[in-house]
Amino acid sequence: MKRLLFSLCALALLCGQALGAGVKLSGKVVSGGKPVAGVPVTDGTTIVTTDSKGRYTFEADRGAKYVYITLPDGFEVPMQSGVPVLYADIVPDKKGMFKHDFELTRSGRDMTRHVLFVMADPQVYFDPNMAEVEKAALEMKHTMATDYAGQEAVGIVVGDIVGQIKEGDHFFPWMIKEIAKCDFPYFYVCGNHDIDMSAPTNELSREPFNRYFGPSYYSFNRGKIHYVVLDDVFWMGRYYTGYLTQQQLDWLKQDLALVPEGSTVIVSMHIPCYSRAARHQQWGKEESNKVLGNRQTLFKLLKPYNAHIMSGHEHYNENYIFSDKLYEHCHAPLSTLFWCAPWAMDGTPGGYVVYEIDGDNLNWYYKSVGRDKDYQFELYPRGCSREHPEAVVANIWNVDSSWKVEWLEDGVLKGEMIRYTGYDPNIWEDVSAHGKDYAFPYVGSDITEHMFYCVPESETSTVTVRATDHNGNVYTQSLNQSNYINQ
Repeated sequence: MKRLLFSLCALALLCGQALGAGVKLSGKVVSGGKPVAGVPVTDGTTIVTTDSKGRYTFEADRGAKYVYITLPDGFEVPMQSGVPVLYADIVPDKKGMFKHDFELTRSGRDMTRHVLFVMADPQVYFDPNMAEVEKAALEMKHTMATDYAGQEAVGIVVGDIVGQIKEGDHFFPWMIKEIAKCDFPYFYVCGNHDIDMSAPTNELSREPFNRYFGPSYYSFNRGKIHYVVLDDVFWMGRYYTGYLTQQQLDWLKQDLALVPEGSTVIVSMHIPCYSRAARHQQWGKEESNKVLGNRQTLFKLLKPYNAHIMSGHEHYNENYIFSDKLYEHCHAPLSTLFWCAPWAMDGTPGGYVVYEIDGDNLNWYYKSVGRDKDYQFELYPRGCSREHPEAVVANIWNVDSSWKVEWLEDGVLKGEMIRYTGYDPNIWEDVSAHGKDYAFPYVGSDITEHMFYCVPESETSTVTVRATDHNGNVYTQSLNQSNYINQ
């Protein structure tokens, strides 16, 4: 009896080992036939680095789908069908082994200075939306040719690539094709609209995204910048929340351990870490599907670095400065008010952000599609603002606390404008006039915290607004009030 019991226990143990055993991964990273040492290789759980001969070997975590690398600086981004391909699908042989060699191409270009384009929530629902995506991509191509000729460029879509996939995911390849017209590599973040919401679990919900883009979290390098893409949309079978799994956090800890402290790290994710409610310490007003629930854990991991977090999701533009080493950019959507109006719910025009990177330093500006890059705010005459009808108001969509916003009356400096929370007149009027005819009539305008006002002494004077951004760039607009007296 004891012998039988021992045999059954041993069999159970052996079966458990077999079921839990991972696939043995091995291979090389080479360039032009020569080994590339020190390249991080991962299965999404464990990270190892290639040895002096470019070799790697480790056992994959049970359930791992991919083996992939962190692209080193100085190499071209491997592309396939318009998408960066830093990974291979794990297909084990009969012995439970999988071998894959990564072939890289040296660029021969100095990437210390490069340009990053960040696009949030293009979120196409209908075929006509694609023309606007193409317009933005071609504009980016033109911007690189005219303003940054010879520099390296990369782009990141911070989620909600498409509007819905329940009718099929045919928009994914179409979006890839249109965005690729910018002629530089674009990386992709998984958003809540990019998952299968009929899936019973978070893991299975990623299938559509994985099919076109591979792993939903990964990293790469350009110049001195270490880029990390995270997946913070957690699907719970009926709804989603902002959350980073322990697996991702453990992977990120290993990833960052290979980055020298003090380096600049750019982390891209869909759901933002912070919120306007949090800014005012109104913690109870935060919604779990609109913020990263375990953000403090992420902040702790990023503490040794100069970190910029790139997010979207909220369909408005906001900036949060946590310290001189941690900054979050919540990007306005390219899709504006779900493609129903020319502006997002906060009055920000459809566009994207251009980040000029020089070494560890970032300078940035919001680029409205079809407008000059000096167009950084909208100026409204008296009577337009619901909150301050007596005032001239400005909506400065990419402002943060480091900006200085001054106003002049007939050339005389009057001081700084007063910041307030209110509705942008453009989007408010559009929703009031046409909202019932929108493709999605339930969407509308919302208050924003990047409104400013001033009250001129004369109703016929010329008011000039002068906004100086975080890097000393000055943007001005003037408004002759006489032109609006009879309106």
